[in-house]
Amino acid sequence: MEPDAARDIAATDRAFFHILLLAGFTGGTENPMKLGEMNWPDIRDLDKERLVAVYPIASFEQHGLHLPLLTDTIQLDAMVESMDGKIGDRIVCLPTQWLGYSFHHMRFGGSLTARSQTHIRMLVETVDGLIGAGFDKVLVINGHGGNSADLRVALQELKETHAETSVYGASWWGVAAPALDSIREAGPNGSGHAGETETSMMLTLRPDLVQTDRLHPDGGRPPSVYAGRVEHFCRIDEHSSRGNFGDPTVATADKGQRMLDATVNCLVEIVDDILGERL
Repeated sequence: MEPDAARDIAATDRAFFHILLLAGFTGGTENPMKLGEMNWPDIRDLDKERLVAVYPIASFEQHGLHLPLLTDTIQLDAMVESMDGKIGDRIVCLPTQWLGYSFHHMRFGGSLTARSQTHIRMLVETVDGLIGAGFDKVLVINGHGGNSADLRVALQELKETHAETSVYGASWWGVAAPALDSIREAGPNGSGHAGETETSMMLTLRPDLVQTDRLHPDGGRPPSVYAGRVEHFCRIDEHSSRGNFGDPTVATADKGQRMLDATVNCLVEIVDDILGERL
């Protein structure tokens, strides 16, 4: 074998090994996502032209008095598992990355966070591994609002270093907003962190983890008409004594299932639009 060919094969094998390490690091043994269940020859032999690599990112943080720390990850796991059931021939999924950027929740016990710089490196280097393994279409599905700023920076950096690769980011509550608004009853101010939407979804997915005797409306925007239009980073405890925003008391499992279905439908459409070169 020629030296150049040997180096090329070694570099390719390192890329496959890198992505398998990442998949194993970020997920558990019972995680339903598929990439971590494959071996490197399987990944090498995939027809990647017809596939979108799905990289879900979430958090490990407090969700008020009534929801568990892993709420974002549980929700995103369910969404991506449902996507896999619907379009498993079009996607290859990483396990959900449960550690995100959650500095603003750290005054409430149990929350874990990566520093922003660390988080951006995690995002960029995970996608680097996917690209090195041959995937040229990657969709990062975000399940936590605190990740959004880091994700934007990571997408910019990835475009600078991988100009010919298409890397997309989508926060599920953003892409599904019109559908979710048609289901919610509490309005925008009632559907914030651990509010109507997340509590409804958890009543569907893991009702055993929802402490319904602790449901309380809490939090809210500052009264200025410019709230939401002026950048101001603040901690959750500065606006909520319990750690939630909105009104979880109007949450129901029925609404949660409808919200999950609507969100998954939007995410499936995004995958189809990526493959159809409409995005």
